[in-house]
Amino acid sequence: MLIAQEKVELKNAEELTGKVIDGQNVREAKGNVEFIQGNVKVFCNSATQYIEANRIELRGNVRIYQDTLTLLTSQATYFGDDKKAICENGVTLKDPNATIRADNGIYFFSEAKAIFKGDVIIVNEGYRITSQELTYLRNTEDSFAKGNVIVTSDSAVIKADNIDFYKSQGKTYALGNVSIESDSTIITADTSTNYSKEKRSVASGNVKITSMNNNTVIYGNNIENFELENYTILKGNARLVQIETDSADINKDTLFIYSDTMEAFRSIPDKYIARSNVEILRSEFSAKCGEGIYYKNNETVSLSLKPIVWQDLLQMTGDSIYAELPDNRLQTIFVKKIPGDNSLTSFVISGNKDEYFSDRYDQISGDDIEIRFKEDKIDMIEVKNNSSSIYFLYDDKKANGLNKVEGKDLYIYFGEDEKVSKIKVDTNPTGEYVPEQILNSTGLTLPGFDLREDKPVRR
Repeated sequence: MLIAQEKVELKNAEELTGKVIDGQNVREAKGNVEFIQGNVKVFCNSATQYIEANRIELRGNVRIYQDTLTLLTSQATYFGDDKKAICENGVTLKDPNATIRADNGIYFFSEAKAIFKGDVIIVNEGYRITSQELTYLRNTEDSFAKGNVIVTSDSAVIKADNIDFYKSQGKTYALGNVSIESDSTIITADTSTNYSKEKRSVASGNVKITSMNNNTVIYGNNIENFELENYTILKGNARLVQIETDSADINKDTLFIYSDTMEAFRSIPDKYIARSNVEILRSEFSAKCGEGIYYKNNETVSLSLKPIVWQDLLQMTGDSIYAELPDNRLQTIFVKKIPGDNSLTSFVISGNKDEYFSDRYDQISGDDIEIRFKEDKIDMIEVKNNSSSIYFLYDDKKANGLNKVEGKDLYIYFGEDEKVSKIKVDTNPTGEYVPEQILNSTGLTLPGFDLREDKPVRR
């Protein structure tokens, strides 16, 4: 409260009467009433002025001016000592930078501060804010809004329970049920900070980003989104969901990628890079690795850092794995050995659908392996360099020993039943047939055999 504030001076009234109420000198003014206090001018139809209290009750067509500020209402109380006006029954504030409307509000003339409540709207050339409560600082044009807040600007529409809008800094801090809608994305989170000049957003807590262009949704604990670059980085429990709206079975063909961190590049070509504890699932295809890259446009997945892939009963491991999944169907998988001291032999293990032979695994190893699929079934396997294979034989659903085949390059062809129909070996082929009766006397696995049972699951 201001001390020894100058008294409000009555400048004009068509009718003026005086009286004493509860020991206070009171003046009733009517008709073209005008008051002045320093650079503040007050106009209304009628008023009750409490002389000692330095307070005026204003009624009818109330207008208050201070330099370039205009305050309009139908009823208000002006406090001279505090130099503030409490406005009721609707209030409008106008200055060169903004217009604010609300059901009621308080304006502090010395502090150039407005506190408005009830269906508040503030409009500026570059933005608009609606809320249930708003504190506006005229000198900085900063706004602090509460309750169903919506900030609309050229760069985004931001919604939240509470929003602090710093106009000159181009920064908006939002808290509670946050939503940021821009040209290409919708971001929801617990909290966020939006930098309109940079078109950049930082968000945390239950973050979700929906891409408007490609039916992709990504989640994480914390994100930083760069709208101009169409780039986003997520940290903590990152998850991607690619919904196939044209699929006959959306639930089956939807792609899921989980990781500790993820980078999303949404410009053409779309690319998503997942790092650390990566898990990928779509239909019968699943994978784990240290780093995975999903190319949206051509629907391919590139895996590295100890990758392992499962497709139905197949398990594939190697230094790197590349899978092509156009039109929601697995077409080709490439397993590659990268030369080096710690390189791994590319390896494929195939389980048996027959429960009576579930402990028998066909195996293939080599430097590079290419597996081709047709109608979701294995069509051909091509193995390059240091090729080896073990596959079990059956005769009329009865076990009939196994074949061991080795050579430089190996080509395995499959029939409609996904059984081996032909094997071709290039350069130095060797083969061995082991009858069923003596299987226990020979090794049933190739070097590097490692059956994994930790397939990822949807979560």
